[in-house]
Amino acid sequence: MITREITVSLRSLFTTDEQTRGWMAAARTPETRARIRRWSKVETVGMTTILVGIALIVLASFASIAVAVWSSATDNNRPDPYWWIWGVAIGVTACGTVADLIATRRREEACFADGWVTVGTLDRAIEHPGSGEDKTWYDLRISAELPNGATLRRRLHVEGEGFERHVGDRMRFLHNTLDPEEVDDVRFAGWPDRKKRRSRRGKDRR
Repeated sequence: MITREITVSLRSLFTTDEQTRGWMAAARTPETRARIRRWSKVETVGMTTILVGIALIVLASFASIAVAVWSSATDNNRPDPYWWIWGVAIGVTACGTVADLIATRRREEACFADGWVTVGTLDRAIEHPGSGEDKTWYDLRISAELPNGATLRRRLHVEGEGFERHVGDRMRFLHNTLDPEEVDDVRFAGWPDRKKRRSRRGKDRR
């Protein structure tokens, strides 16, 4: 039972073929679909490398003990073996982390490359305080009125602080469908009024 739960948890770390097909279905050009497929594969490689790195870190602990025993028995106190053991383990983990972060960002950009850009209003910002290593995140509720009179409703989860101060402000976001209730079809694209506020402050200082 425990083995099955661990297997399910590990699978949740990887992008499934079904998820990739869903993202590709929303794309409208072959180029975008190819980008989504490519970066999804890089995501998988990155996550696999992270797991390999974590395994190497665990093994490095045992290897360090073995080297310490060997050094004590042979009066060889050179630090080189430790540098190699921990350098490889940490290096592999770091490379996997960087690859995964870059691939995830690029894949998300590709998923909305053919989407619409809409400016809506931030209606609610529900704070979920973090504890320990967990960061504070917000459940943002966004709405935007379309030219046909329909109202788009979107939900966005973001990490950070101070989003409650932006309630009522205009928010730019990307989306792939015009379905008013497809709440998770959204990617944050900035605050359109922020540049105006900065320019006004600059003029006031002058």
